[in-house]
Amino acid sequence: MKQIIIGLALAALVGCVPGEATIKISAENVRRVLKGEVVEVPVHAEVKMDVPVDKWMKEQKCPLCQRPGGNLTNAVDEVDRRVCAATTVLTLLLADGSCVTGGVKVVGTNVVYWANVDTKFLFGTEEAMLAASNKVNQCNGFFVLNDKGEFDLEFGKCEDLKSQKLEQICAVLDGVAKGCKCCDVYGDLQSVLVIGAYDSISVVLEGDGRGGFCVGTDDKRILAEQIGKELRCVVHSKDSGNSKLKLKME
Repeated sequence: MKQIIIGLALAALVGCVPGEATIKISAENVRRVLKGEVVEVPVHAEVKMDVPVDKWMKEQKCPLCQRPGGNLTNAVDEVDRRVCAATTVLTLLLADGSCVTGGVKVVGTNVVYWANVDTKFLFGTEEAMLAASNKVNQCNGFFVLNDKGEFDLEFGKCEDLKSQKLEQICAVLDGVAKGCKCCDVYGDLQSVLVIGAYDSISVVLEGDGRGGFCVGTDDKRILAEQIGKELRCVVHSKDSGNSKLKLKME
């Protein structure tokens, strides 16, 4: 079985991102993809990482945050400003209406890192993606539907499908991170766009599915006209592993 690639335009970054990503696909876009088109689909992701205060203060690497006489509030404020600045830089580099926000705050006995991502990825079959290579080169990520009509989280690797735009953005962020003697925020920030590495990934089918396709989730087949307004399928979770989502023409 040919493997499918889901959004790993930044495949060099491997590991889990603590958070949830949601991909929204309209019924009309499903029909277009099954007919060989490439479409844009909205992606929303939320990152949240909790670190106990004692551990955070002990391991904090930023020399500005560790200056003599510094306290927890001042240290968190310093890092929060840096995270906010870094997410603003990433939003400007994306330069297409995408938005990345983030920060650091104290919640109870934890220091919480958070980030929200709103962007768009390309979605289509591998054949259609290869034919639209110029679009892929300038995209923020992509999802590929394999020849069995499946989303599959066994991430394949297709050397011919990659985003030059994201490679350039990563190079800029890496350059800033290497030149910064403070927090490694710019280097770490790249991972928020690796949607395939999130702890939980859901696909939401929206709209009326009548007219052209059916949906399968694991071993259960769902007729498209039964989708209703929305069908949500968790295709990856830390606890339950991977699930199959299958989209096929009727």
